[in-house]
Amino acid sequence: MSTLKVKKKISENKIGYKKKEKFNWEKYSLTILQVVMFIFGLIFLFPTFFTLINSMKTDAEITMAPLAFPKSLSFENYIEAWKAMNFPYVFKNTLLITVLSTAGIILISSMAAYVIVRSKYKFSWFFYFIFVFSMVVPFQTIMIPLNVTATNLNLKNIFGIIPIYMGLGCPLAIFMYHGFIKGVPVQIEESAAIDGASVPTVFFRLVFPVLQPIHATIAIMNVLWIWNDFLLPLIILPSRSTIQLAQYTFFGMFRTQLSLAMASLIISISPVIVFYLFMQKYIIKGVAAGAIKG
Repeated sequence: MSTLKVKKKISENKIGYKKKEKFNWEKYSLTILQVVMFIFGLIFLFPTFFTLINSMKTDAEITMAPLAFPKSLSFENYIEAWKAMNFPYVFKNTLLITVLSTAGIILISSMAAYVIVRSKYKFSWFFYFIFVFSMVVPFQTIMIPLNVTATNLNLKNIFGIIPIYMGLGCPLAIFMYHGFIKGVPVQIEESAAIDGASVPTVFFRLVFPVLQPIHATIAIMNVLWIWNDFLLPLIILPSRSTIQLAQYTFFGMFRTQLSLAMASLIISISPVIVFYLFMQKYIIKGVAAGAIKG
């Protein structure tokens, strides 16, 4: 009887060992992935949360307990930051620069990429490689010559900075448009050309609407860049001309107004967040369309 009991225990241990060895990872993989992504999401959102809670404190409270919640929900910092920045004026300038620069980048880059892709001459690849090469040139290397050129051409104003942004933003946009236009069927354009449609008609009525997903992607990239840019307006525009330059006044040499700076950051990012939420559905459509084509 003892021998049988020993064999039974050995068999039970083997069965238990096999059950432990066969852990169903597929059953819990989605849950583990969701937990990991939730943790990473909290990490990425922490700076925004940190800025939001400190925008309702005084400078003394921020210095003593930067991670603590505010004692009371006070919006006085937002009112003071709004007045100190002269927000309606700087918002108008920043919006004008961002909208016109982004629209110019989309229009010029899409037309240039279309000509490069559909051109039958091999020399067109030379221009394409020039645009690609200009993407790797750091802005700091051309900053001083650009400032001198802008001074000589009288471009150091609100409307003068717009073509500068267009020149800096077009290379990357052309690179992205080039890859997207290559996937557009050329048969549609050929049939329209046979019916007598000109090249501008074919592009603006047939090709340009098809590029809507890449339009949205490039628009979001350039809006985030131009809206939040600080260095180029600093060397081109007068002081306190844009939102970023107006925020710079809160960081003085002898005193930093952290409470007003935090409040101004929340005010300045609000329009960009609204724009991103509005354009997000177009990016999802573009990604889905690319996956179906792939």
